[in-house]
Amino acid sequence: MLEKFSKKSKNFLFDAHFHYSVCKRYGIDIPDFGEKYEWSGISCAHFIQAYEVQSKAPDCVIQSYGMHPQNAANENIQESADFLEGLLQRGELAFIGEAGFDFFTDEFKNAADLQEEIWNIQLELALKYDKPLVVHCRKANHKLFEYSKQLKKLPEVLFHSFMGPPVEAESLLRHGINAYFSFGKQVMNGNKKVIACVKELPHERVLPETDAPFQTLKGEDYTKLSDIKKITEEIEKIKSGQS
Repeated sequence: MLEKFSKKSKNFLFDAHFHYSVCKRYGIDIPDFGEKYEWSGISCAHFIQAYEVQSKAPDCVIQSYGMHPQNAANENIQESADFLEGLLQRGELAFIGEAGFDFFTDEFKNAADLQEEIWNIQLELALKYDKPLVVHCRKANHKLFEYSKQLKKLPEVLFHSFMGPPVEAESLLRHGINAYFSFGKQVMNGNKKVIACVKELPHERVLPETDAPFQTLKGEDYTKLSDIKKITEEIEKIKSGQS
């Protein structure tokens, strides 16, 4: 699925990662660019109530559900796992996630065992149902390599808001993972690792995202879904050496 979006025309805008239910709460609408652009994107929900909102979205919203590592300490693991598998059994999901690891704070690190538990549940379901996985990873990229043998068996893996250096992204590809890397407004705030990844990775492996309504620039209250246009344009500038 991600391959076809990586090769779309310039008249197609694709958002690799956002949160539909939270956008609705903020009053952020699906972008309307008129006849000039077509739009689609992958929305991730992390709570049953959020998925219930997301599931009513238009068809241009691609459905994903998963247990987020930041929620691991408060997750009703069995309830969420059962709900996730029910969605998969009914064919309601295109992706699983976002799943992964987050060791950015001491609070998150203290839940490392729970993060690993919910990661393994989601990885096993992705393998069982042959589904792509959306991965969230902060300060824990070493964990991705620990699971590279399983990840390379998946149809696709989207590393959302990838924060490693290009050498790590390239190594994930060399490990045989059908990996894609999405980047948001970090391309606009001078993040050196992100800009280096965008420059050095193959064009077809780089996708834009908003992470709306999150991932804001200084002075912004939230990120709009329509911001995907300027993020996409900035990625293209970086790829062409204009930025």
